[in-house]
Amino acid sequence: MASFKNKTRDEIPTASLLAQLKPSEVNENHHPGWETWQCAFAPDESYFAWSCGNRLVTLVPWNRCKSTLASTDDTDDEGRKLPHKTITINCGSLVKSIAFGSTISDKKHLSSRAFWTHFSVSKDLVLATGLNNGRIRTWDISTGHLILELMDHRSVVTHVAFAPNGSLVLASVSQDTTIKFWDLNDDGNMFKTLKMNGKAVYSCAWSPDTKTLATVGMCTSVYVWDTSTFILKLRLTGHKHDVVACEFSPDSCLIATASWDTQVFLWDAHTGKKLKCFGHLFPPPRLIYASGANGTWVRGLSFSPDGSHIATVADDGYMRFWDILSEDDPVAVGTVEEALCCTYSPSGRVLAVGTREGKVSFWQAAMSVKPLLYLCRLVIRRQTPPETVENLFIPKRLTNYLLYKELE
Repeated sequence: MASFKNKTRDEIPTASLLAQLKPSEVNENHHPGWETWQCAFAPDESYFAWSCGNRLVTLVPWNRCKSTLASTDDTDDEGRKLPHKTITINCGSLVKSIAFGSTISDKKHLSSRAFWTHFSVSKDLVLATGLNNGRIRTWDISTGHLILELMDHRSVVTHVAFAPNGSLVLASVSQDTTIKFWDLNDDGNMFKTLKMNGKAVYSCAWSPDTKTLATVGMCTSVYVWDTSTFILKLRLTGHKHDVVACEFSPDSCLIATASWDTQVFLWDAHTGKKLKCFGHLFPPPRLIYASGANGTWVRGLSFSPDGSHIATVADDGYMRFWDILSEDDPVAVGTVEEALCCTYSPSGRVLAVGTREGKVSFWQAAMSVKPLLYLCRLVIRRQTPPETVENLFIPKRLTNYLLYKELE
């Protein structure tokens, strides 16, 4: 068995490690409760948050200009002093998921605000934490004070995600088999509950246009929901083990999913067609063995903000950067033991990786200058639905490019 298909580890470039964060007490023996199940950057990159074990979440100031942890002397593009105060929040229960929510968006607010509410968000950012006791707590970033506690899940809240349109609508998934939607502009009102397949749900992801939500969990399928009607839009099949992570490309056209079957699939978000496979074990496990332990379970993934790369972490101790247009092997690799999650910074220059020891490492992300044609596709597909693309009076070759046919 090998971790790479055509090249040896020495033949693949090594990603640059930029920095590390460690909890105040190092978990040498991997005791339960210390894990960094999730980490997140604020949409404006003012803060980086990570669940550092023992019920704690730490907010660390981040310098977007330098893509580094902020210091007391750092300023932004306009010369203004950046915040340098680190905030530690005791969430009262083990933290399984975290997400930043913002009241600012490029798109107009899609839903009207409530006329009267018990609370108001004084800042642009809030933080949501999904807890082991089935509750969700939201926090004021500037003070670290509790805003709301949302209670309706009956088991561990495995993932939370805010709609990226500034509406402060929060989606949460849980081991209680449900997917719930909450409106923080309406006192945290829980206004919709969905069930995927009667089994635990592990992760969810909004499309950047907020029209769809993907969910994955204790099954081999990926469920894609229409968020205006809350009707199942697509059910993607192809994985051979539990699917544990999912994410949309920045133009909402592609969905990447990671599974314990050692593979990451890239799907067409409109048709549900499987476009590409990124393997982490060769030869891949046969169907009869795919549902068992193999030492290479893929734990997490993240789509780069420019849509050209996917980062993954797996149990074989490697963090990988993949170019979605290249074949077979990653373009860069880093060594990270016991990695559980990864996320790109909004600028796309840094990848943060969280581990079972409660540590976070920051890696210089694989980047490349994309041709104008590629950039035009991102812009066009953000604003043009696929059925409209097919009816455009343009050459067939260009239509196929806009529909990502080159990945098939």
